[in-house]
Amino acid sequence: MNVYLDNSATSYPKPVEVEEALISTLRSHPGNAGRSASAGVHELERLIYDTRLKIAQFFGFKWIDHVIFTKNITESINLFLQGYLNREDKVLYSGIEHNAVARPLAYLRASRGVETHKIPCDAFGQMNLVELEKELAKNPKLLIVNHASNVTGDIQNLEAIGSLAKQYNVTFFVDAAQSGGVIDIDMQALNIDVLGFTGHKSLLGPQGIGGLLIKPQIAKVTRPFCYGGTGSLSEHIEQPELMPDKFESGTVNTLGILGLKASMAFLESIDRVKRLENERKLIKKLQDYLLQRGDVFVIGNPDVNARTPVISFFTHTKDISEIAYKLSKDYGIVSRVGLHCAPLAHETYHSLPYGTIRLSTSIYSTEAEIDYVIESLDSLL
Repeated sequence: MNVYLDNSATSYPKPVEVEEALISTLRSHPGNAGRSASAGVHELERLIYDTRLKIAQFFGFKWIDHVIFTKNITESINLFLQGYLNREDKVLYSGIEHNAVARPLAYLRASRGVETHKIPCDAFGQMNLVELEKELAKNPKLLIVNHASNVTGDIQNLEAIGSLAKQYNVTFFVDAAQSGGVIDIDMQALNIDVLGFTGHKSLLGPQGIGGLLIKPQIAKVTRPFCYGGTGSLSEHIEQPELMPDKFESGTVNTLGILGLKASMAFLESIDRVKRLENERKLIKKLQDYLLQRGDVFVIGNPDVNARTPVISFFTHTKDISEIAYKLSKDYGIVSRVGLHCAPLAHETYHSLPYGTIRLSTSIYSTEAEIDYVIESLDSLL
């Protein structure tokens, strides 16, 4: 049996509708959006607009032309941080951030003197709201929060955090890499000003497509990350302020966008509540097995309903890299091992320097697969 449990990195398999959309795009949509007056390109532009509309509606966002396409959430984060922050601005971030946030902030700290302050999280990955409010009162420019940890799946209380950010008039950015598609997010209700997402994880889309949803007043004061041709206002040498062109120089990833459109249509057609319930049920079965062993440590919130469908564990009895290697080589089980590009999170969870083995389900995971994983782990451990 082959079992894929690395969906926190990239979901697999994809819905058949996504495969069909990718093939159809290659066969039926020649040309580049914004670069032709042909009927085919106008149809392509309409489909791209429809995708922006779907994304805006999915995340409770009102401004369709302020949905920006990027190649992944790392690019989205860099686009925003480097375009929005100025010398000596202050940024607050959580103790479970991915390197996609930590490394750009380190660069901006060194190159622009941006002041950064980490808000500590507890053993369940929850941000200390007392400490957060104390720092918000010092007038930072930006608060950036990882909605769900890629290490444990622990979900932040965005309602409380967003309310505090609004109270202190601080721009609130949410990294929805792990949550987008599996946990409902309403930007308006949660007071989120900017949201970054990626298409290839729980949104079930292809790799190479991500995005940024940015409120108009913030877009106006954010510099582009890339300058060049946009297919609009070509008589001007300056980058247009027109949205979304301001942030989308060059040829857009038509294949990725229309693949994402298909995956989001698929998500709209299913019962997403039942999807999440089923995935958490499978993770709980894994967790119950691991906890009863006595020689395995599971990190994060023990309540699977407070996490995305992820479990992260380690043991002192064997090298976890060897376990992950043998899971793949001898049993055909794909996992993720190590620090998962998130040393800050492992510092919070006291799982440095070795990290953990991470198993993450998808809509296509089955109970038979989980039973097989348990049998395989039993043999290895």
